[in-house]
Amino acid sequence: MEHNCKRCHKSLEGDEIALYRKLIWREATEYLCLNCLSEDLSSTPERLRDLIRYYRTKQKCCLFV
Repeated sequence: MEHNCKRCHKSLEGDEIALYRKLIWREATEYLCLNCLSEDLSSTPERLRDLIRYYRTKQKCCLFV
């Protein structure tokens, strides 16, 4: 099933969905892309990509499999 950003309708990748669930709400069924999420969090897409790498390698978070 393909998921799209609920704001800009961009097609989402698995890591974007996982990060949204990790940071916002684990039971979410609608998601934001990295660009839209970074705006809401007053961050940058690159910083969010760094978080994805961190959760994948250091934390071994089950959402990022």
